[in-house]
Amino acid sequence: MAGRDIIVMGASAGGISALQTILSGLPWDLRASIFIVLHSTEDSPGFLPEILNRKSKLPVLYSVHDAPVLPGRVYIARPGVSHMVLERGRVRLVPGPRENRHRPSVDALFRSAAVAYGSRVVGVVLTGNLDDGSLGLAEIKQRGGMAIVQDPSDAQAPSMPMSALENVDVDFTLAAPEIGAKLVEVVSETPQPGVIEIPSQAFEATGQPYSCPECDGVLEEVEEGGMVRFRCRVGHVYSPESLHADMNVSVERALWTAIRVLEEHADFSARLAARFVRKERQSLADRFREKSEVSMADASVLRNLLERSAEEVLEEPEQEKTGT
Repeated sequence: MAGRDIIVMGASAGGISALQTILSGLPWDLRASIFIVLHSTEDSPGFLPEILNRKSKLPVLYSVHDAPVLPGRVYIARPGVSHMVLERGRVRLVPGPRENRHRPSVDALFRSAAVAYGSRVVGVVLTGNLDDGSLGLAEIKQRGGMAIVQDPSDAQAPSMPMSALENVDVDFTLAAPEIGAKLVEVVSETPQPGVIEIPSQAFEATGQPYSCPECDGVLEEVEEGGMVRFRCRVGHVYSPESLHADMNVSVERALWTAIRVLEEHADFSARLAARFVRKERQSLADRFREKSEVSMADASVLRNLLERSAEEVLEEPEQEKTGT
């Protein structure tokens, strides 16, 4: 039986530093293939392999479609239009809907590795925001793979590691400088046989549907391996935290639109009031002046609400660091 020779890593904010630290601790002759998704903007300049090669003894390269899976290589998902997924012996770049607002997606890589390689997989969730990677890491565990999570206290953005720890039976929680040595150790291990593989599409529909933030289609709430996610007909997929974050964006956008409309209504009503004053039609002038004041008051309430919400968001990172 093959050892744990497929390593998949997922990171977001702060991920470059963590990846540099981990890769610097791996030997040049590591008998494993490493696959990395680092969530970034789709117009990222594409220097990640060059940056990581400065620290890594293993060659780091962007993945290409239908490339063979070779030991002693680090494959990076290129930001853009494709997910990086694994099939037996091959890397596939698959166009498809975003998952948790990202393409390539950490969860897509993790799930495909679990399906293709089962207990040979080691999943590593590193620093990042929200809960990306938790669903995929859960599937890796269900198929007999190993789960490693960066210690949240060591992570620049602790949300991804914390979500993984809360939702997955993690094997090791380590600081970034310790992960490299642990990977060298587990690569030489032989996975336990007899793992029962669970079909990757074993969904159970529950709950009330919501609108997809990307396409406005109906989101179906599905349960997979004890974890909930939301999927629309097009194929956009959200974890609960990512959906909540996108809903917050939609609410904020709607509120700013309401403020704009209210302020335009207030300005227009004030202009009408001034016109009726000049025409000495005081009753109409008073009516439109009142409408203007009411619209401005409503806009002010919404502005204050958004400002308080922004202040709370700015306070959250500090609360996470202090544990309050």
